[in-house]
Amino acid sequence: MKNALKGILISAMMLVALLPITAMATTIRNRSEVAPTGVFDHTTVRGFAIYLGMSNSGTITRLFAIRLHYSTISPSGEIDFGVLRLKRVDIPTKVIGYQGHFYMFGSFQGSISL
Repeated sequence: MKNALKGILISAMMLVALLPITAMATTIRNRSEVAPTGVFDHTTVRGFAIYLGMSNSGTITRLFAIRLHYSTISPSGEIDFGVLRLKRVDIPTKVIGYQGHFYMFGSFQGSISL
């Protein structure tokens, strides 16, 4: 009787622990290309990128990504992350963090566009 009760309790604890993990694993994607995302997304980037300049309107900064890690979180909780290598990317000018001529670490509202 005691062993059966212990087995039921252990099975219930495992079920409670594993269900949230499997649900979380379905929302995390890893892609090599950036997908079009919404305006309300929040993106964090870090890595090596050469500063190319700003657009004519002054709202977009142009970079050449040597090796740039990014992660984008949408309001629905979906996480998208990956690495951009040797590509020209555009990010918003309002970046919170450090943006030098060869290295950047920052966070901004919106997403990366290729």
